[in-house]
Amino acid sequence: MELIERIKNLLQKPICDNCLGRVFAQMLSGMSNKERGRIIRDFAAFLIEAQELENFAQENFNEYNFRLTKKTSSKKKLNCYFCGNIFEKLEKIAEKAIKKLEKIEFNTFLVGNRPSKEMLEKEEEMWKLAGMDYCEPLKAELNRELGKLISQKMKKTAELKKPEVVILFDWEKGKPKIEIQISSLFIFGYYQKLVRGIPQCKWGTPGKYKTSVEQIIAKPLLKATKGKDTKFHGMGREDIDARCLAWRAFVIEIIEPKKRKINLKEIAKQINASKKVKVKGLKLVEREMVRKVKEASPDKTYRVVVKFEKPVKKEELKKLRKLIGVINQQTPERVLHRRADKLRKREVKAIKWKYINSKTVELIIKCSAGLYVKELVSGDNGRTRPSVAEILGVPAKVVELDVIKIEKVKW
Repeated sequence: MELIERIKNLLQKPICDNCLGRVFAQMLSGMSNKERGRIIRDFAAFLIEAQELENFAQENFNEYNFRLTKKTSSKKKLNCYFCGNIFEKLEKIAEKAIKKLEKIEFNTFLVGNRPSKEMLEKEEEMWKLAGMDYCEPLKAELNRELGKLISQKMKKTAELKKPEVVILFDWEKGKPKIEIQISSLFIFGYYQKLVRGIPQCKWGTPGKYKTSVEQIIAKPLLKATKGKDTKFHGMGREDIDARCLAWRAFVIEIIEPKKRKINLKEIAKQINASKKVKVKGLKLVEREMVRKVKEASPDKTYRVVVKFEKPVKKEELKKLRKLIGVINQQTPERVLHRRADKLRKREVKAIKWKYINSKTVELIIKCSAGLYVKELVSGDNGRTRPSVAEILGVPAKVVELDVIKIEKVKW
């Protein structure tokens, strides 16, 4: 199809400069579709004067005074058949979005548009008239033009890869529904759990546990960021009845934060005042840090107080050296409801003991990540082998458990 034929086909319908220019968006750089459309319209007016264009919607040339032809301006306002003059309304639409954004702290944003079914059908009709060779989708132009307006008025930067805010315009009902999506804020740090009896994350059953490591850390962060909720991503987790006296890495995700500029040093002080959880090294990070933290698996050292059912002689404890090496662990019975039943091979790397009395011993165990220490002691009805109970021939259980060292990870 020749270029002039495409132009003639389009001008049979009332069409605005933006839509006219958008069909030829891939031609000539350094100008907007509106400017491109105006040039095409001016050219078409010359064709009319030369009597080379006769079949057209008269309102397309309301602003022209023809000299050689007897064409007169139409009194009918140009109402674009393809977009309904949507581009004339963009400034007001952008203002509505800006009102919604005023209470949100952000520097970068991205605009998205969801055209209605009718808009897409009209666009397809346009392509049938003039082809798709040089065109740009309506959605792309709306994204760009609304993005420019918001950027100019708010002095913010459009960002395609990692925007802090996404502004979505849904045109399904003619007038756009504006939805603001706020990107999560990610804060990395290290924590210690100084008390027993609290879980790492918010518990699913309301009221079972009054608080958690996550909630203690989240409280001042939610207040400072005016966030909606949090997600906690820890580098492993300790049991509810265990303390973590080592520094465990974590990332806490703040969902829909309205404030992004926060004083992390002050927030750390507030968290540490709880006396239950202590944090250090808080800093803002990207989402990728969540994956790094979850994938890290450093060795850990535990302090374990063990109770025996029957007396054990001090010299018998030397047998515990047999634990050093590979440990075969079938998924513990206590976690079968939430973990797949499979055999895991873990490793005990070092063990020390302190004899307290004939029925009590303190163990210091260094092992690979993922080893279930309680079952290493009890044997879990034969599901963990070897175990303290198996080697000593005496039923044994953990009465106190602390994580005392986590090997450093290079981030």
